[in-house]
Amino acid sequence: MSSAKLSTIIFGIITYLALFISAPISAADEPLPPYLQQAQNSVAQVLSKSIGMPQHSDDILIAQNSLSIAEAEYKKNLGWSGKLDKEAEPTVRYLADTAQLQASVLLARIGKSNQEKEKNRLESLIASTKGKIKVFDDLVSQVKNLKKQTADQASQISSLNSKLSSLNAELAAKGSAITSSDQKTTDLLKALDEQKKATASSEQRANSLTQELETLKQQAAQLQATGEQLAAEKRLKSFEVEIGRLGGAVKTTATGQTVTFSRTQLLKITPKSTTLTPSGDGITTKIAELIKSYPEYRIKIRVHGFGQPTRNENAAATDQMARFIREKLLNKGKLEPATVEALGVGAAEPAFPKNNVVGNRRVEVVFIKK
Repeated sequence: MSSAKLSTIIFGIITYLALFISAPISAADEPLPPYLQQAQNSVAQVLSKSIGMPQHSDDILIAQNSLSIAEAEYKKNLGWSGKLDKEAEPTVRYLADTAQLQASVLLARIGKSNQEKEKNRLESLIASTKGKIKVFDDLVSQVKNLKKQTADQASQISSLNSKLSSLNAELAAKGSAITSSDQKTTDLLKALDEQKKATASSEQRANSLTQELETLKQQAAQLQATGEQLAAEKRLKSFEVEIGRLGGAVKTTATGQTVTFSRTQLLKITPKSTTLTPSGDGITTKIAELIKSYPEYRIKIRVHGFGQPTRNENAAATDQMARFIREKLLNKGKLEPATVEALGVGAAEPAFPKNNVVGNRRVEVVFIKK
């Protein structure tokens, strides 16, 4: 083979390799992680529901910034295949959870503002309805007076009938007074007929007013039921806000609201003893006060272990930690034993990769409605 032909072949191979290397690798677009999608959805809900509420603009900007940082961190750590670097996933998840938590708190505040407006509207409507009921009560009182007057008029009619009989007797005795007596009789009969018509009209009006009053009473009962429902929804939102203030990562599951803390945030563990950290003491005090304020909930404490040595992180060791936290909560809140349940999970349910030992060592506090 000639050197010119060999050079041409080598140049073609080099050109092909250069095009192959410089061409972008097209990996299938990976969908965003669920926690990042949830954060985006929560921030989007805040933006749609906060229209006309400038008092929340600063908090909305903070939530948007947190989401932007999470998205930027996600994009920055995407590999050539379009998948997120596992080492960066806890950071991205933390940033997304922070944005979602901020958005959840804002949604709770917005919901509370809307509930206050609706409550004021309902209270105004109830006051107006009560005024209408009073008007109809007055009308009913007037109807009762009309009925009394009707009874009096019936008595008068009876008296007139008696007088008519007397006149008839006088007609027999006094033939000269026949014309006058007939006229009086005609007048009395006419008055009797008019009185009967007035009585029938009064009774019909009374029945109509009674039906209208019953309708208003039903509307008042419906308004009261609506007010009670709004009060229950307001209490639930307040409870969710209080959970958000505990300082952990809040997540809503099928069993209830779950707040996750780092184990080192609550417990100080040495070979000789297990104690609460200063922050753990404050957090358990807040949880005990929260359960006393919302007795319709009970608590399940789940302590997770991870890493070495295994005997310090297995189900038995973490169960002792869970029971220790349970006793502290019962003592702080003077709670019934059935209110707090404790469970050591051990290393069976890691939430992060194996290299994230601190993240997997966590305490979950699950609030379950009774």
